[in-house]
Amino acid sequence: MTANTNDALELERLFTDLTQAITQNRTLDEFGLTRLQAITLKNVYTRIGISMSQLADTTGISRAQLTRLITTLEKRDLVERRHNEDNRRVVNVYGTEHGKNVIREHSQLIANRIQSHTKNLSPAEQTALTHHLREAIRLMVKAGIITPDDQSPLNQIRKDQPK
Repeated sequence: MTANTNDALELERLFTDLTQAITQNRTLDEFGLTRLQAITLKNVYTRIGISMSQLADTTGISRAQLTRLITTLEKRDLVERRHNEDNRRVVNVYGTEHGKNVIREHSQLIANRIQSHTKNLSPAEQTALTHHLREAIRLMVKAGIITPDDQSPLNQIRKDQPK
């Protein structure tokens, strides 16, 4: 095997480990959300008024699957669909007050859990962890592994980092 192949395999293992660490978020059960519902909600609340087609693309699911998912979230009063005023064929998705509260509580719970884990690190190690995660994301965006759209919060990482 070549060095590039070994590097690619190591990256694959690291990405898998990181994905598992992130998706082992046990807080979703407390809110009655699936991982896909949580990802969709995050996208709706960070991209206000996102169209259904953009949301399907951003989330990485089919439009039919998204329609079912949004219907479920609407029934729970977490999101609402509205026809676009400029083009009635386009449907945009917005958060609701109840949904904003759920997202806020969920984010706070995650932050508290992260803090409970990182309290074992020194302040310098905590700063280093944040720096290295930001740098890893910046490099993944640069490599095209992550492709944030114009409204993605990941764009802030690109703006914050030196070129």
